[in-house]
Amino acid sequence: MENRLSALFRNTFFFLGALLVGGCSVLPKLDSSAQEKSAAVKMPFETPASTVHELNPDLVFNALAGEIAMQRGEYELAYQHQLQTAILAEDAVAAERATRIAVLLKRDDLALQALEHWLRLAPNNLAGRQRAVTLYLDAGRPDPAFEQMQAILAISKASAENGFVPVMAVLSKHKDRAQALDLMQRFQAAHRDDPEAGYALALMSMVWRDYPRAESDIRKVIAEWPEWSKAPILLGRLRKLQDDGAGAINELERAIARNPNDVGLNSALARILVELNEYEKGYRQFLKVLRLAPDDSDTIYSLGVLAVQLKQYADARGYFNRLLTAGSHVDGATYYMGRIEEQNGNSEGAIDWYKRVNGGDFRLEAMARVAQVQADSGKLQEALDWVKNLRIQMPEQSVQLYLMEAKLLAEHGSSAEVLRVYANALEAHQDDHDLLYARGLYAAEIDRMDIVEHDLRRIIEHDPKNADALNALGYTFADRSIRLQEADELISKALELKPDSPAILDSMGWLQFRLGNLTAAADFLKKAFAILPDGEIGAHLGEVLWMMRDNAGAEAIWQQVLDRDADSKHVIETRKRLVR
Repeated sequence: MENRLSALFRNTFFFLGALLVGGCSVLPKLDSSAQEKSAAVKMPFETPASTVHELNPDLVFNALAGEIAMQRGEYELAYQHQLQTAILAEDAVAAERATRIAVLLKRDDLALQALEHWLRLAPNNLAGRQRAVTLYLDAGRPDPAFEQMQAILAISKASAENGFVPVMAVLSKHKDRAQALDLMQRFQAAHRDDPEAGYALALMSMVWRDYPRAESDIRKVIAEWPEWSKAPILLGRLRKLQDDGAGAINELERAIARNPNDVGLNSALARILVELNEYEKGYRQFLKVLRLAPDDSDTIYSLGVLAVQLKQYADARGYFNRLLTAGSHVDGATYYMGRIEEQNGNSEGAIDWYKRVNGGDFRLEAMARVAQVQADSGKLQEALDWVKNLRIQMPEQSVQLYLMEAKLLAEHGSSAEVLRVYANALEAHQDDHDLLYARGLYAAEIDRMDIVEHDLRRIIEHDPKNADALNALGYTFADRSIRLQEADELISKALELKPDSPAILDSMGWLQFRLGNLTAAADFLKKAFAILPDGEIGAHLGEVLWMMRDNAGAEAIWQQVLDRDADSKHVIETRKRLVR
């Protein structure tokens, strides 16, 4: 105990010393970039002059007592001491801490009391102003909240930032949406001459997933500022979010017709096309963007990735070489150079590129590809040794690396070896949901229903709202035409949790097929296929249509899948079974 208290006292005295050496009244605690900007411009609110306070018994006592109370979880006492520290030391940090403690206590009255000191001592602090908006709204005082919103805008504009977004961000989290919307509409009306205000209003409804309202608001912005490109970009996104891909494309094309050389509009159209799996059109659109912005590294990278997708490997190599020469997107470009070599059958070249990926999002995937290429080249033991060595080097990725090892053995080893890896993994990571889920799915492939049910029910026991586990167990029953009533209960619950999941919609469609409800099955599967036109969903939908005697419709769906993936095993096996 003595050592802990000594350390606490040392830390507190260090805090006091740092506080008093630089003066107790501090500038707003912004990030470093914000501080640099504020140093170069005159901020709208004057910060109190810095004054040095000598250490005195009251100040020392309150600082120490506040820290000790926090350590003990005595938050009301901690609040009182932090507030007194703020007052005695004229310190914004202590005032902020007092405010946050009061929020933790759900005492808005205390929070507002501390907040007044925080804003007085650090008037240009955006976090303080945002907290003030929330507290005033919670207290049913919209007018002071509005004044704080105006302050946020002024502070942001002084730093050449968009102040409407921070206002929208704090209002969008407010529990009373009607009150928040009313205040945001009032704010937009007060700044009707700025399109960013209407944009932020639409953005807030978008955050709430009230897409029709968001669309109505952004259309008003477009009508008033037809040349402003941010608005139609948001409108295109809203159309896409409402499952109207054609409408999204149409809105962006109309905007581009007005501003043909706008890089943002053309890029937005290219991204929408790719999201809609229109890869060739997206590629051509990104080429147009590149002509408008020849050195834009994001566009070059997008073209490279799409060229790989379209199997235009020579072009892809050219794009990635440009990035590597420029030192941009290095890890991503290096990874895709490995993919190109792998697709061209150059295993050693692929491994060499993969091993050069040093970090970022592609690091683990690149290391996985090394093992995959080794295993596919007949060097299974070398691949397994590689994965085990990675597990030593990257212990934080242990679960993912066990999953990788199991996958390699599932493809190139025996089921006994796969189950042994899962057993070792679950011994090291007991009840890990990813491991249980993966073993459950693998067990379904080898008809080990005892393992399937044990693992998936174990997940559901820990997490009753795990939609993926509910769906997987329900689909396993439906696919085998067993316990269909239970399958219906499981999949229905999963669908309530994730109503737009294509995998769960596919499961429900397949269950309805097993129950003989062909029309309902087709409806669910069509919705799933519209969201994710992959091989398994396409195979299921085609089979249902075939059984409904819509042979042409079935063939059209299957061909749509094969056009994207000529080797789709699900479609190939289904057609072989049904088409005589």
